[in-house]
Amino acid sequence: MLGHILIGVAGVLVLFVTVVATRQSAYHVERKLAVAAPPELVFGVLNDLHQFAGVLVLFGSPWEKLDPNMQKTFEGPAAGVGQSYSWSGKEVGKGKMTIEESVPGQKVGMKLEFVAPMESTATCALTLAGTPTGSFVTWSMDGNHNFIGKAFGMFMNMDNMLGTDIEKGLAQLKTVAEGKQAIAAAGAAQADADKGAAEE
Repeated sequence: MLGHILIGVAGVLVLFVTVVATRQSAYHVERKLAVAAPPELVFGVLNDLHQFAGVLVLFGSPWEKLDPNMQKTFEGPAAGVGQSYSWSGKEVGKGKMTIEESVPGQKVGMKLEFVAPMESTATCALTLAGTPTGSFVTWSMDGNHNFIGKAFGMFMNMDNMLGTDIEKGLAQLKTVAEGKQAIAAAGAAQADADKGAAEE
């Protein structure tokens, strides 16, 4: 009897492994959001990982707040291609993000590498388009699931899971960029007022 049960369990495991192994590994997740700030200003936030780390959301939480004891290292130029941001912590594991493409006012492309607790690599592309009221930001993520990732995908909607993080990140970006735009507008208005007073 026990032998039949073990054979049955083994059969189910073999079937499960076979199904998981044949699932598509490549994935693409994309979300969009309008931001009331010009492309040049939004680009400045995206093109500097010191600022971008503050809007990044992973595993459901703002990255910078997920682990207060996280060790962070910035390398390369002050912004743009070659700038990297490495992290290491008990809650966040270990990984690195590097800017690989930078087109002023239009696009920033990044490579996202997770080393621990599980290895995986993804690419993020953030593209900007000007609108009459500011910018339209498209944030996409592409990569390949390993076996564990494909197995998870059988029980949860990966587009929803990753897409939710991107949506939260876009909301964070909107708050930061529109805040900077408000400060810039207030500064410009004050400068105009000072100029007018000086001319009187």
